[in-house]
Amino acid sequence: MGQPIEELDRVTVGDVTIFTVDRNLGSMGTYSFDEAPIDPNSDDFVAILAARVFEADPAINRVYVAANAVQVTRRRGWDEASETTVATTINDLFRFYS
Repeated sequence: MGQPIEELDRVTVGDVTIFTVDRNLGSMGTYSFDEAPIDPNSDDFVAILAARVFEADPAINRVYVAANAVQVTRRRGWDEASETTVATTINDLFRFYS
């Protein structure tokens, strides 16, 4: 149940990967997290996403969301497996079960 978020584009430069998705996640605001939010409100989808991204990969040290872009910084750079893990986490934000 729930509609998956579609990834439209992905760009990696050094320790930063920017995932561009098919919907606006952050409204008109920007949101920055240097650590996982503790107990995010169930209505705060951006905070929930950040918490899940931090949980999915312990090497993540920053999540920044602006409109339909999710910028993720990872210590030690990126490999295909870590990019896929974060992309899947973003994709499944609104999925409650498969």
